[in-house]
Amino acid sequence: MVTWMDAHAATSAWTPIDDIDQDPCMVNSCGFMLSVEQGGKPDHITLYQSKTDSDDVDGVLCIPVAMVKTMKVFPKNP
Repeated sequence: MVTWMDAHAATSAWTPIDDIDQDPCMVNSCGFMLSVEQGGKPDHITLYQSKTDSDDVDGVLCIPVAMVKTMKVFPKNP
C-alpha cells in the first residue's frame, strides 16, 4: 500500500488568493508492485491491479517516488 501526495485542483471557481485550499490531497493506493527490472517505470512506484497468465497487466499506476509519503509491502505468500 502506497500513501502519496497527489496534485489536485485547489479551487473550483474564481477564488481570492487567501482562500486557496492549503490541505494536501493524500491518496492510498494498493496493488501489485512492478519493479523496474520487471518493466516498471524508473523513479516511480509502479502498481498494477491485475495480471493474466501471459503476463499482460491492467490498471497500471506510476507514482513518482518524490510524491510517496509511506509504503507498506505485504508478503506475496504470508
